[in-house]
Amino acid sequence: MLSYQHAYHAGNLADLHKHALLARMLSYLTEKPKPLSYLETHAGRGLYALDGAEARKTGEAAAGIDRALRDGWLPLDHPLLRALDATRRDHGADAYPGSPLIAEHFLRTGDVMHLAELHPAEVEALARTMGKTAHIHRQDGFQMAQSVAPPTPRRGIALIDPSYEVKADYDRMPDAIAALARKWNVGVVALWYPLLTDA
Repeated sequence: MLSYQHAYHAGNLADLHKHALLARMLSYLTEKPKPLSYLETHAGRGLYALDGAEARKTGEAAAGIDRALRDGWLPLDHPLLRALDATRRDHGADAYPGSPLIAEHFLRTGDVMHLAELHPAEVEALARTMGKTAHIHRQDGFQMAQSVAPPTPRRGIALIDPSYEVKADYDRMPDAIAALARKWNVGVVALWYPLLTDA
C-alpha cells in the first residue's frame, strides 16, 4: 500500500522549484495556438490547503511558497503567480495548486490532460478537483503514459514526478523515459529527480 501523500509537503521549496519551472514551460508551450496534451504520471490530489492539518504538521510551505511570496523571489509576472492567484480566487487564501491545477490554468479549449494516480484517497480527491477537465486514470503512471502515447494532440508535455517511495523507481526511470520517447518523439518529457546527499 502506498502511503505517500503530498499534502504534507505541498508548497515546500522543492515543490516551488518544480511548479515554477512547470508553469514557465506551460506558459511557453501555450503561446503557440496549436493544441497540446499534458500527461502527468503521479498527479496527487491537485489542490492543497496550506492551513490543513497535514501542511501544518510539517510546516514545509513556510520555507517554500510562503517565503517566496514574502521575499519576492518570483517576478510579479511569473506564470506560477498567475496560477496561484487564480487558485486562491477560486479556493481561498490558503489554497495551493498542485501541478494538475497549474496545468489546468494554462491549458485551453482543445488541449487534453491525462492524470494518473494510484493512492485511493488521492485519486478520489483528484477526481473531485479535476474530473471535469481531465482524464483521470487510477493506474500506474508509467503504464498510463505508455497507453496514451502518442497522445492526441501529439504536441505536448509529460511530467514524471514519482514520490520514489517505491525505490525501484530510480532504476525504472531511464527505461520508462526511453520507451515513452520512442512512442512520442515530439513530446517534452520532464522528470523531477532528486539529487540526494546520501548518493
